[in-house]
Amino acid sequence: MHQHLYRKEVETIIDLDIANYFGTIDHGLLEAMLCEKIKDERFMRYMKRMFKAGVLTAGELTVSEEGVSQGRCCSPVLANIFAHHVIDTWFEAVVKQHCRGQVALYRYADDAVICCQYTRDAERILRALRQRLTKYHLRLNEEKTQLVPFATQVARRGEPQGAFELLGFIFSWGRSRKGAAIPKVKTSGKRLRTKLTRVKEWARSAKDTVRLPILWNTFCAKLRGHIQYYGVSFNLAHVRRFLHGATRILWKWLNRRSQRPSMNWDQFHRFLKSHPLPRAKIYHALF
Repeated sequence: MHQHLYRKEVETIIDLDIANYFGTIDHGLLEAMLCEKIKDERFMRYMKRMFKAGVLTAGELTVSEEGVSQGRCCSPVLANIFAHHVIDTWFEAVVKQHCRGQVALYRYADDAVICCQYTRDAERILRALRQRLTKYHLRLNEEKTQLVPFATQVARRGEPQGAFELLGFIFSWGRSRKGAAIPKVKTSGKRLRTKLTRVKEWARSAKDTVRLPILWNTFCAKLRGHIQYYGVSFNLAHVRRFLHGATRILWKWLNRRSQRPSMNWDQFHRFLKSHPLPRAKIYHALF
């Protein structure tokens, strides 16, 4: 994705958002797609039972005639299969053949963007995509779906361009150390806040039920996972911001393991010297 933005001429990005995608996948259409590749009738019977089984949440059973619940381990796979049939194959077989310039689709489940060399192509693709989704009982979230100006030549002249989000990253034009215009990425502010909220919820629930060595090892594993995903070029500052925020949250809840505070911030720093946390680093160099 980043290399396409850097090496190819792009005028407009189609930032797609499908309204309630996981909750509106048609079971009948999904079964027909699976049957095209899976000939084992016994396996397909199990799949149909899973669709009808429903989901138990907070003691309440919910059964729906459509959608794949995001709590199931196989839901992302099924969602990708459905989107591959509805969007990917159509894009490769039809859309590319009718575009004047280069176009490229980057998608995971319902999170997708389309890079277009010409704005006219982007407008035509968006109109056609609405009709394509309607055929499969899906629809765009019109409030979030947008055409984002991302022109390479305009950015090189120093004129401001738009930004878009994909898989937790914000893509925008910036400057290299030598002053050249390059596409940069950083952690989405919304995703960063959500991650810190999850750390808070975990620390609050684990502080009284998990022994400190196990809790500390788990916390380090969570930080390593974040660093290995978000540790890309240009994003080191946002990774450090998450590490600092998560560490302060854990320190706060560790001090609530008893009625008296167990350590102040300086004491906690001394503890960190003997029990170091993972450090921010770049795992994915974009250049």
